Amino acid sequence: INDVRPPRGVTGQRLRTFVENGGGLLVVLGERSSWPADGLDLLPGSFGAPANLSGSRGGSLGYIDYSHPVFEPFSAPRSGDLLSARVFRYRTLETREADRVLARFSDGSVALAERRVGSGKVLLWTSTLDSFWNQLALKPVFLPFVHQVSRYLADFSESMPWFTVGQVLE
Repeated sequence: INDVRPPRGVTGQRLRTFVENGGGLLVVLGERSSWPADGLDLLPGSFGAPANLSGSRGGSLGYIDYSHPVFEPFSAPRSGDLLSARVFRYRTLETREADRVLARFSDGSVALAERRVGSGKVLLWTSTLDSFWNQLALKPVFLPFVHQVSRYLADFSESMPWFTVGQVLE
């Protein structure tokens, strides 16, 4: 859900059921983002108005939890620099105790948070995915980051393309 209101009615209930049954959902906040009060338990916290990072140069990511599967591939040297992207605006986010903060901006505000809902998971990115509020989309690390988020939310693991003699085939 990218900078829009989530679906309501039957479609909204199907989305909730999908997540509760093990699906993954990415919510990207932006200028037009809103969320109904009866669906806030799906999100990792409650978000507020847009905020600016101080200074004309903006800020950047200041903390990343490299132990999380979304960021683990970027923990090795020369594997992509997520910290180099400038961030100018974001939505404030107040997380709950059960939610996990995966990344913070240089001013300490939450950049990416996760909430477990049933057997599924919801990731909430508090800035945009285009170049309107930040420069992440202009960096070489953007596409690998989006791929990793998608793989994590989908519980995707690559199948073995071949087997050698002696390996077990399930």
